[in-house]
Amino acid sequence: MLQAGVRIGNRYLLQKRVGAGGMGEVWLAVDEVLRRTVAVKVMLSAVAGDPDFAKRFEAEATSMARINHPAVAAIHDFGRDQGVLFLVMEFVDGESLAQRLARGRLAPDETMRLIEQAAAGLQAVHDQGLVHRDIKPANLLVRRDGTVVITDFGIARHESASQLTASGAILGTPTYLSPEQVRGEPAGPLSDVYSLGLVAYECLAGEKPFVGDNPYAVALQRLQGGPRTIKVDLPLPVQAVVERALAVDPLDRWPSARELAGAARDALALKTPQSVSLSGPRPASRTPVLLAALAGLLIVVGGVVAWGVVRQDDPIATSDRVVTMPDLFTECDDGWCPTEPMCWGGLVANSGVASPPRRKDCAEDHYWETFAAVPLPAGGVVIGEDPLTARPEVGAVCSAEFMATRSRQPDKTRKWQVDAWPVPVGSTTMLHCIASAPGGESAGSFFKPE
Repeated sequence: MLQAGVRIGNRYLLQKRVGAGGMGEVWLAVDEVLRRTVAVKVMLSAVAGDPDFAKRFEAEATSMARINHPAVAAIHDFGRDQGVLFLVMEFVDGESLAQRLARGRLAPDETMRLIEQAAAGLQAVHDQGLVHRDIKPANLLVRRDGTVVITDFGIARHESASQLTASGAILGTPTYLSPEQVRGEPAGPLSDVYSLGLVAYECLAGEKPFVGDNPYAVALQRLQGGPRTIKVDLPLPVQAVVERALAVDPLDRWPSARELAGAARDALALKTPQSVSLSGPRPASRTPVLLAALAGLLIVVGGVVAWGVVRQDDPIATSDRVVTMPDLFTECDDGWCPTEPMCWGGLVANSGVASPPRRKDCAEDHYWETFAAVPLPAGGVVIGEDPLTARPEVGAVCSAEFMATRSRQPDKTRKWQVDAWPVPVGSTTMLHCIASAPGGESAGSFFKPE
């Protein structure tokens, strides 16, 4: 039983236990050889006794020791003594971000400075082939000078390593897991990017992005939609940074922690990041008409988005019908039918602006497939609590009945969810009639092109 006054490794005198987690304890200690204050993390005996874990933990500690970055806690020593594994790290004079947030949310500029530093540190971690897998406010320490340090790599793993648990258990904190971690898929560098996006959300909003009755409900929410609306006014560049970090599909996120750091730095300088939309440059002059009282962020995999948008710059919104034949469509019944399969990723809206979904190869997993389209109504569209398909001019084409006539497998698609969403294809934006399988993702094309 460890206690104050115990000497570990014949040189580290434990003084005070400052933290405890699922895999170990952290002690404030004195390195009696170099006469400096250090932090000693002692792994629980149940974990340390696993030979495979001990071997992997030693390899990861060696990799961590090679990282030399001001935003990553420095590793000084590693060893086994008195039947426990221990890791000696630099002592950070400050507090955790979780402790800081307990006093209230952060301003956008302070948040972007924090995210820039943390993302730069994560890139140094990723460059060593490591994935942290548990980025959260409790694992980000803020020094007295305001600089940030990433710590607690207790469940970090090398990208080429196997899972830490043979049972396939999900490792990490439910509130900050990425969607792919919730699905039980291996975590990669972009999983850390997502988790850091959730940290940014909490800093800006002053509350956790997902809440629920139990940890499992909290974890599963990100598979069904995005975080709650941020109830504060935010600069658009800041919103864009968080929006892309929180994309459900990893391919839609910032491509690396380095890119996220650069975007946060640009937002701090009040510059607009290179890619505001998850699917390319955003068309100009979109004006929200059904804004919530405060600007926010909403990412949706399926279902209805409770925001509105008017397209003022698109010529298709000035008429009830399209004058020219839209690209990759041909006329059919009361609408248009695609001439080739069109499949899409998740639906995204930011501050009342409906972003076009990212087009995906239909042979790969996707959330939506287009089976028809109609022109945008005069004056644009409002995506609110009532689905667009409830409007007669939209519902006549974007209906389960018409979907069945376009389906290659009517029996299989009969219970699919039908929705409508503005999507640009080529030079024209149409209101696409889209359908999604009950389970969310599907692979293959299920609708006949004309």
